[in-house]
Amino acid sequence: MKFIQYSLVGKVIRQCYTNSISEFSSYPLGQKVRVTTSDRKEYVGFWSAPYNPAVVKTVELLRYNLDEGTGMLRSHDLNGDTIIFVPVAPIVKIEAIMHSNPRWGTRPTNKFEFAKTVKFDPETDPFKNWPRK
Repeated sequence: MKFIQYSLVGKVIRQCYTNSISEFSSYPLGQKVRVTTSDRKEYVGFWSAPYNPAVVKTVELLRYNLDEGTGMLRSHDLNGDTIIFVPVAPIVKIEAIMHSNPRWGTRPTNKFEFAKTVKFDPETDPFKNWPRK
């Protein structure tokens, strides 16, 4: 299985080949991922649950109940979201975009796309008043 991790703007940060998801050097939990299976099907979503091979043999991807045109959720109910369960055995490639979760300030989308620019406003940073060491 090939694992590729991109920066938010599309630069390859790391890539490796591995026998198991549990061997990933950096885990994509919460990040936008594109999973490709051996039959060339692609699944895109946010990696929504920790992978535990002893318990489950699937990867869970969350897709927002989102109006792509406006970028707004169609409902404020989290139960309206879709979870895709992808069996691990046929996975041949996993691609992840670091900091792609809207909680990091990116535009909410269900598409696997890179940001054109990264804008950071220190005034809206929720951690700006936290103590620093």
